[in-house]
Amino acid sequence: MPALLNYIVWDVSPFIYEGEHFTIGWYGVLWTLGLLGMLVTLLVTFKHDGVPSQYALITFMVSLVCVIFFGHLFQGLFYEWYYSPGNPWYFLGIDLNYRNYYFDHPLMFLTFNHGGFASHGCIFGGLLTAMLLAKPFKCSLWWLSDRIMTGLLFLAVCVRFGNFFNGEIYGIPTDLPWGVVFKEGEPPCHPTMFYEITYILVFYILLLLIIESKKLHKYNGMATAIGFMSVLCRMLIEIIKNPQMTIESSWYLDMGQWLSIPYLLGGIYLLYYVVNQDSPQNMPPSLQPYGFKRKSGTCKK
Repeated sequence: MPALLNYIVWDVSPFIYEGEHFTIGWYGVLWTLGLLGMLVTLLVTFKHDGVPSQYALITFMVSLVCVIFFGHLFQGLFYEWYYSPGNPWYFLGIDLNYRNYYFDHPLMFLTFNHGGFASHGCIFGGLLTAMLLAKPFKCSLWWLSDRIMTGLLFLAVCVRFGNFFNGEIYGIPTDLPWGVVFKEGEPPCHPTMFYEITYILVFYILLLLIIESKKLHKYNGMATAIGFMSVLCRMLIEIIKNPQMTIESSWYLDMGQWLSIPYLLGGIYLLYYVVNQDSPQNMPPSLQPYGFKRKSGTCKK
């Protein structure tokens, strides 16, 4: 087989349109598509319990703010470190020559043309949304979190497609036939975005089945727990990823793996808690905040 067929060359422009005053990129379009898919997921899963669509719309709008803010915040706090050799400081063997871009340029945090969004921050933003809305909705925190988590997985699929179009966050060199050359002069590398897309889609479908299942639907928090535990797949894929920062090169675990550990442990504990509840029950919004009216006869208190 000719060597040319042993790998894929990706030379597609990350921009759909490049104008003098503005550009339209695949990444932004796919982010928008992911948010729309998240909204549809919320509408469908809320409707399954007979909850008015207004609840889903409010959940989406609050999620939109929290997910974008904390996704960008986590990116800035954890992934925007660069080497600054002019400061030879060490503390307990830790090299303090690294500086944070946003610490040096705080106003740049208000823009989105630098950096991006960390998935761990987006998950945190989704969980915070559930915490903020559970009380005014008068519903179970975990009932709401299950639906937000499921929507976030759809968003994650679209974001990883965006990463592929941008040719970023890919893996180490490989001889496998599906290796991809993302930059001219580089060897074929693992398209780790597609590895992540595959497992995220599997978990997205699994969480939908849990929510739709008559037997498992009553276990509020199960979808959230399994969603948290899915980061184990992310941790394994990180092994064949290129470091996103030079500071990671000497670490036993990279930044993505360290940030995944709290979610993994939290998911294991939450799953144990959910399964061992004394009287698990379905708890969608039971009252009508903001003047909304429930469709009669579709939900059990």
